[in-house]
This record gives sequence, structure tokens and C-alpha cells, in this order.
Amino acid sequence: MDIVLDANVLFRTLISSGSILDIIFHQSLHIYAPQQLKVEFLAHQQEIIKKSHLPRETVLFLTEELFKKIIFVNRTDYEIYLPKAKNLLKDHNKDEDFIALCIAKKCKLWTYEKRLCDIGFGISTKQLSDSFTIR
Repeated sequence: MDIVLDANVLFRTLISSGSILDIIFHQSLHIYAPQQLKVEFLAHQQEIIKKSHLPRETVLFLTEELFKKIIFVNRTDYEIYLPKAKNLLKDHNKDEDFIALCIAKKCKLWTYEKRLCDIGFGISTKQLSDSFTIR
């Protein structure tokens, strides 16, 4: 299964760990994300380390492993879909790259945001877990 990963899911993965890691590292899951997610994640890494209550080395190791699993996509590979994404999102443009990438890859966005599910692009952690029978 192909999915695009929302920033909040990635951040929460390191902060809360748990079954989310089982889903992320499931062999049948192919995860894509805009390249900008990596930049944003690294910019907030100290905050993530603090909130995770994990040793710094553990967070750095998990970050490295997560980045190996995620296929980061350059904006030029999906920018043709940005106008459609902007139209779908109306005035909420912070997720336009994620939705444009979903359109390009013909897949869902793993997110916690209900409004993205409401426009037909979101898939929840529970839905993913159920599809892989992870408990």
C-alpha cells in the first residue's frame, strides 16, 4: 500500500512511539513525503527530543531509521498538481504539497486531520492498522 505521510504523524511517531512504529515499518507500506517534511522535521528535532522523553541518541537513531523508510519527493515531481490541491484545500494551504503528492501518487494521506479525510484524502492510523491487522 502506498501512502503520503503527514508531518503530525511523523512528529507523533517519535514522541509517542508505540504501535505507530509497527505500522510505519510494515513491509507492505510504501511511504512518501514531500522533501520539505524532512527539513521541517529536522528544524524541530530538539523539541521532539524533549517531548519524547527518550535519550537523544535513541531519537537520532529512530529518525535515521524513519528517514530510510520514507521516500522523500522533490516538489518538481508533483508541482503540476499544486493548483488542484490548492483548490481542494481552499484557504488552508499548509497541506497543499501533501495533497498534490497524494494526487500524483494516487494514494491517501496518513493524517490526524479530519478535514483532510472529509475531502477524501485522509486515512487514519486505525484504518492503516486494520488494513494490516496490527494490534
